[in-house]
Amino acid sequence: MKDIAKKSNTEYLLNKYHLKASKKFGQNFLIDLNTIKKIVEKTPIDNQTCVIEIGPGIGALTEQLAQKAGKVICFEIDTRLKDVLDESLSEYHNVDIIFQDFLTVDLKKIVEECGYQKVCIVANLPYYITSDIIEYIIVSQAPLYSIHAMVQKEVAQKLTDENYTSPLTLMIKSVGNISLDMNISKNVFEPVPHVDSAIISIYLQNQYNPLLTQILKKSFTQKRKTIYNNLKELFNENTNDILLKCDIDIKKRPEQLTVNDYLKLTKYL
Repeated sequence: MKDIAKKSNTEYLLNKYHLKASKKFGQNFLIDLNTIKKIVEKTPIDNQTCVIEIGPGIGALTEQLAQKAGKVICFEIDTRLKDVLDESLSEYHNVDIIFQDFLTVDLKKIVEECGYQKVCIVANLPYYITSDIIEYIIVSQAPLYSIHAMVQKEVAQKLTDENYTSPLTLMIKSVGNISLDMNISKNVFEPVPHVDSAIISIYLQNQYNPLLTQILKKSFTQKRKTIYNNLKELFNENTNDILLKCDIDIKKRPEQLTVNDYLKLTKYL
């Protein structure tokens, strides 16, 4: 089927297969072709690129990705969508659909075995699990070129705000840089969500240091406590000396440290 994202085509497919968006999986189907084309234009994809798509839905974004990319590998958790995807994407032989929870996928292995040097992730992420998925991708250490995700607008603004610090923003900064590329109205979805969305892009330049996760989890256990008090359990009687060696003020709170501060601390684990 051509132009799956047209409202009439989306409604035809949903009605034919007696489907409704699943609240359980946080589904909202994009029904605006121009918006989807703009999303694809924002990504650095060509026929030498393998795209990993999380949550293809009925294939609206997948279709446009398949026209531009060399290969598209989709991970879909909702097995109800198998028949509709078989029909909607039948003409695209460069698309593989795997019915599996993305959070159980060995992403590093998938990327290394896909046969492409350049691999990008494109995803319309369910709001309730956005942070978990982005963290999962980064921590996987998969050799990715970039990540392009549609998320809740408020989340996108936080993640790209230089004055906002969280374990996730620090993880992102440790591997590359993030930008907010475009805002998307809630009115281009079916059903219409309560909030607007935005596209964020993360370009990866460094491999993730897995020790950083341990440091960040401990550091942000209680944000109101000082970095010294939060790390005492991890470094014991050496905490003060280690913070001094890293040129970190022991009275600072976790959000006042830079990503380089945290990377210095990983050397002492």
